[in-house]
Amino acid sequence: METVDDWITEFFIRKGRLFGEVLEADRGRGVEEARQIAALLEKHGVPRGSRIIELGCGSGRISVPLAREGYRVACLDISPEYVEEALEYARSMGVEERVEGIVGDAWRVDELVEEGYNAALIVWTTLIGYRGSPEADVELLSRIRRVTAPNGKLFILKQTDRDLVVTRNAQCRMEAVTSDLGSLLVIERPRFDPVTSMLENTWTYYRKTGDELKLLGKAGFRMRIYTVTELVEIASKAGWRLEALYGDLTQGPYIPGKTSINMVLKAF
Repeated sequence: METVDDWITEFFIRKGRLFGEVLEADRGRGVEEARQIAALLEKHGVPRGSRIIELGCGSGRISVPLAREGYRVACLDISPEYVEEALEYARSMGVEERVEGIVGDAWRVDELVEEGYNAALIVWTTLIGYRGSPEADVELLSRIRRVTAPNGKLFILKQTDRDLVVTRNAQCRMEAVTSDLGSLLVIERPRFDPVTSMLENTWTYYRKTGDELKLLGKAGFRMRIYTVTELVEIASKAGWRLEALYGDLTQGPYIPGKTSINMVLKAF
């Protein structure tokens, strides 16, 4: 029987090269998003030069540009390949001295790094919900709390909102989503269970050569998604208090059913 860690290993390690191409194609947007995140960090008392850690960093699409913005960034990911790519990206951008790569499971972050980070980042519906229960997410956020400095901040950004998924499911029944990334075509087939709040998705990857498509492989995931109220409750149990809530990285208003969740939490 497949366990939670089985899909994580399959998606991010055994077939991680497929998702890695998606991350590489998104690097350009990552630069702009990092600029917006830097403005958000500064607004909430985390100035340039601060020590921050991004959990589930992938190949550094956010972490490395944040280092260019002046932050000292630890990049943590379960995939050794992604971490090495992040370090190579840092070298190519001339910020290798401000980027540290850490391979490991985020649920052991307090065993992997020293405490004292001024802020922690979780970006693009990463980690939260992966192990399928609020209890697991309380544990995750508690461990992150242990490695942040007193009065440190936690930024949960571009997180899928259950209200938004419910709205879209009611309007279009979660039909397949196609992403054209140049030489790569990705087709997502999401399925949402409103009773369990579990979102399942299968990604099928194709290589584009002219008018022809070559199947590269499939990989899927299964995760719990939350309303903003549920996330605030989970964070509170882990030692975090809500400081601000936004609908996007430009600090626009959060609108239930219409925007993603972008929250700033303060340790207490």
